[in-house]
Amino acid sequence: MQKLLLFLLLFPVSLFAQITNGFEIKAKIVGLKDSTKVMLKSGSSGLQVASALTKDGEFQLQGKLDYADIFQLSFSGKTEMADLFIGNETLSITGDISNTKGFNYSGSETEADYLEFKSLLDPYKEKLNALAAQINQEKDPIKRNPMMKDFNDLKQQVVAVGAVFMNKKPASAVSPFVLYALNPIMEGGATQMEQYYANFTGNAKTGPFALIIETAINNSKLGAVGSMAIDFTQKDTNGKPVSLSSFRGKYVLLDFWASWCGPCRQENPNVVKAYNRYKTKNFTVLGISLDQERANWLEAIKADGLTWTHLSDLKYWGNAVAVIYKIQSIPANMLIDPTGRIVGKNLRGPELNEMLKSIFKD
Repeated sequence: MQKLLLFLLLFPVSLFAQITNGFEIKAKIVGLKDSTKVMLKSGSSGLQVASALTKDGEFQLQGKLDYADIFQLSFSGKTEMADLFIGNETLSITGDISNTKGFNYSGSETEADYLEFKSLLDPYKEKLNALAAQINQEKDPIKRNPMMKDFNDLKQQVVAVGAVFMNKKPASAVSPFVLYALNPIMEGGATQMEQYYANFTGNAKTGPFALIIETAINNSKLGAVGSMAIDFTQKDTNGKPVSLSSFRGKYVLLDFWASWCGPCRQENPNVVKAYNRYKTKNFTVLGISLDQERANWLEAIKADGLTWTHLSDLKYWGNAVAVIYKIQSIPANMLIDPTGRIVGKNLRGPELNEMLKSIFKD
């Protein structure tokens, strides 16, 4: 088992609410020598967006941002850095260079939201990191298991804390950042993410980070039971283009497989049995192969007695249809009804036969 990674939640990713005015940062930091170079770098791209030289501990940074972002504020000759989250706003900073984590920020609503979320998160993050370190060191599974349970319970407490923040600030540019950061530890995955995102308004639903969330939600629905199957065209074993839509009016088992896939070949007899039993009752199979070698593909079709239509572009995991449906492992299949709607997914062995039996009342 791999060691459990320490819990990291804050990602240097760019977001978010598009603003038309420029930003201005005014700062007075104790302990900075004159002519110290101050640099503001994007946490997402690493690109420097502004710089200035200090005088009497003061400096001023100005510019214009496309979107609010997480930034790193660094100082030449110093290892200390500060992270902040602003858009095109005015932000005032005071503090001591010996304690960048203790800087005081005012004037930016986005930064205030960011600081509020961090204050809610930090106690849990410290507990999670400490517990993760203990789990990594513990080799006895009997002692490790209850620790893992505590770790998972803490993660869900973090999700609950994030939910409170997002419900309180549905229009904040920080909320989509929080949602994306929490998604990997949400038990409900994309479905739960969609529920939170549906409550967002205004700035929280604009910009590239919101687009990332929307894309993730939409991708999660590809091939889902109840959704409409996406049409495609690919060449058959004779080089003739065949479209999924050409089978409209029939029940179609869209079957992803390959000659080199052992579990696929083991499942093929079950698919053959189902095909032979229901092929005269408005049912067929459409095979999509992730093969690379045409000869191996055709040989497997013959050897396994797969007498239905077969398509492939011989691009392995890059098969265009597999990419459309986000296929990550094979065998995989989808049962599509006569209207083009997916009514079953990953039906194998008895499951496939039971599903078809219930449809055709056999």
